[in-house]
Amino acid sequence: MAKEAMSKKEYKNPGGIRKRMDENSRPRSWNIQCEFPANLLLEPTNLCNHACLMCANSKGAKKGGMIDRELAKRILKEAYELGTREVGFYGMGEPLLNKNLEEYIAYAKQLGYEYTYITTNGALLSEERARALLEAGIDSVKFSINAASPDLYYLIHGKDEFDTVIRNLIEFDSLRKRQERNTALYISYIATRYTASDKEKFKRNYQGYADDIVFLDCRSSGDMADELDAYLSAGADTDGLFKSGICPMIFNKLHVTYDGCLSMCCDDLQNYLAVADLKEESLEEAWNNAYARDLRKRHLEHNLKGTRCFNCMNHCNGPIEPLNPKLAVYIDSKRWNKEQEIRTRIDKWEQYKRRQETAGLER
Repeated sequence: MAKEAMSKKEYKNPGGIRKRMDENSRPRSWNIQCEFPANLLLEPTNLCNHACLMCANSKGAKKGGMIDRELAKRILKEAYELGTREVGFYGMGEPLLNKNLEEYIAYAKQLGYEYTYITTNGALLSEERARALLEAGIDSVKFSINAASPDLYYLIHGKDEFDTVIRNLIEFDSLRKRQERNTALYISYIATRYTASDKEKFKRNYQGYADDIVFLDCRSSGDMADELDAYLSAGADTDGLFKSGICPMIFNKLHVTYDGCLSMCCDDLQNYLAVADLKEESLEEAWNNAYARDLRKRHLEHNLKGTRCFNCMNHCNGPIEPLNPKLAVYIDSKRWNKEQEIRTRIDKWEQYKRRQETAGLER
């Protein structure tokens, strides 16, 4: 199924997505009062059309919605004027659910942003949307495809859309090349205990369509430590992610939620790491306000217990408090659990596999 040769055209980021991930993990400094970041993540929506087992989105108690159109443009303009030059349009949801996505990308390019990108599950990336994204000037698209076969895809993603996503991947690759677009195409694959053994198969089948494929180990996070460890983790050692005991995100990247909060984390489902409401505070003020400075100080002093950061970095799910109580949607950490959802889907999948095996033996 893989193509035999890639186009010789050089796409943006010839070093691949691994290089970008490495560069983005290195802050310019470890100062409590930080210079303004070069990178912004702007969340178009927290809604999603999939329900991936390893994603906390389906646990979320925060109201779903789309970012206000004028707020999105104001944030893009403010950030650019303060020195930001890269913007990713995604967060806890599926960006293609927002019908204004291409407008935001085009506006960012008009302002002068050097690099615009999205991560998508790809199910909604029809030819019409693909053409619109390319016309808007998107610099890279990353597909999140977390299984190598339709049945495992259904288990992990919760939707029977493997064939649709692969078709959209192949057509997007073909379209960007026909149009001679300098647009990078990447794939990420989060390996669970059910899908880790298929990594090489996946790479063989689809490396011809993407500029790079990155395989990530399913690891426990601050929202799903218990569930992932019990049911999905493949057992890979991920301790090296935070060897310093400090997360670089709070020093080098802006995260703006669809509801207009500046968060210190890309994975802040409930606004527990939100430091400002950007409808009331400017982006420049918010980046170094008291909440942001205090969190950086706590990181540098390794004094994070009781924060979501501590749970994420230590693979646990202990009680936490939000940085700014006014902005958070409160949860009960003892009851906020996705275990039943995961167990139910795994049980159904295992029953399906057993029926298939029985049918095969009878033939």
